[in-house]
Amino acid sequence: MKKVLIMAAHECRHQLRRPAFWLLSVLVPLVVAVLYALPFVAASSAQAPTTVWVVDQTGLFSGGLMSTDRVHFRQAPDVNFADKHLNDTDGESAILFVPMRETTIPRDAFLYYRGTAPSVEVQSIVDSRLQQLLRDALIEDVYGLDPQAVHSVQSTHINLRIKDMATGHESHAAHKTRLAVLLAVLIATCIVVFTTQTARSLQSERHNRLVEVMGSSVRPIAIVGGKVIGVALTAVLQTVVWLLLAWGGMSAVRCANADIWAQAEQTQVASAIASKGDAMAMQMSMPNAVVDEALQGLAATNLGLVACMFVGCFLVGLLLYGAIIAAVAAKLDPTADSLQWTLLSASPLLAAALLSTTVASAPSSTLAAVLTFLPLTSPVALLQRVPFGLPVWQVVVAMGGVLLFAALMLLWASAVYGRNVLQNK
Repeated sequence: MKKVLIMAAHECRHQLRRPAFWLLSVLVPLVVAVLYALPFVAASSAQAPTTVWVVDQTGLFSGGLMSTDRVHFRQAPDVNFADKHLNDTDGESAILFVPMRETTIPRDAFLYYRGTAPSVEVQSIVDSRLQQLLRDALIEDVYGLDPQAVHSVQSTHINLRIKDMATGHESHAAHKTRLAVLLAVLIATCIVVFTTQTARSLQSERHNRLVEVMGSSVRPIAIVGGKVIGVALTAVLQTVVWLLLAWGGMSAVRCANADIWAQAEQTQVASAIASKGDAMAMQMSMPNAVVDEALQGLAATNLGLVACMFVGCFLVGLLLYGAIIAAVAAKLDPTADSLQWTLLSASPLLAAALLSTTVASAPSSTLAAVLTFLPLTSPVALLQRVPFGLPVWQVVVAMGGVLLFAALMLLWASAVYGRNVLQNK
């Protein structure tokens, strides 16, 4: 055991001395944050409005097409007039032509353009507004009803609130399902990426003939065990750095939106009280358009527990699959492309990630239980069930099973390494 720890410490020092380790520890979360924020920044960036010249021969749409920040509607007497003034304004421009038909209900409308077609957003705005105006005309002229009254009835809805009778808290199952799927994909990807370091480390020492020196004084279990444990510890350290940076980013977002976050937490408390019959609190727990549903879902999730379970599942997953991939690496030629073998070895883990949506939609199902207690899929299944609540005994049994299976795989990998590398040096 002492030599295993010595080899693990040596591997840790080797990894920590690499500038790339610390550089990636900072760059990866920053890149992920930028990629996540990029669509929101692009969507919020200022765009020149599109001018749409309206030529409506039916008279049903001209008066109801109100301009927005994105689309400016302008009336034109005919298509020729609109065509002459098509490029008189800045930004994109188009012609909306609604031809007259023999029947009172038009069937087609045309959006003409020159050169560049209007964006999908503009097309959607024009189309939705035409559909709404046509429905209003039918409601008023054919059925003799007030369109505003019909819209008020259509916009009325009832929210189905899923709540625990014991605590009164809402489940926020949709948000927790998305979080579970994200965690499953993230941990499976991280385990596959980091376990390839074990294979590269073992193969590099076989390539530079350092194994000839180690083989004469160190047992195979110390070499393989030290490599697997060393890589696992450094990977967990890097993951902790990522989690701390993510926590810092979330804290900054929370401080920047303190009022919205506080309102989300108050809504959770009010919802819990309302389940006990307080009429005033029942009113407080009604849907509030100001409160972001995503923040409510985060406020209802024990993020500290999720982070701790992520580190724990990540560690045992690295130990298990590191041992399996170490055995595969011992059989491979150093020049062989081991990435395909790594993906093949980690296929049970990837299969569990692909089933994450099914498991998250029914976290108490038989499939979820089987994947939880099966060592090869347990790291993923355990983590994706945590947001929904998981009995402690299942966590203990599943973790223990993974560690026991990892120890057996480590013994097997050591035997393979000693037979294929040390005896053939």
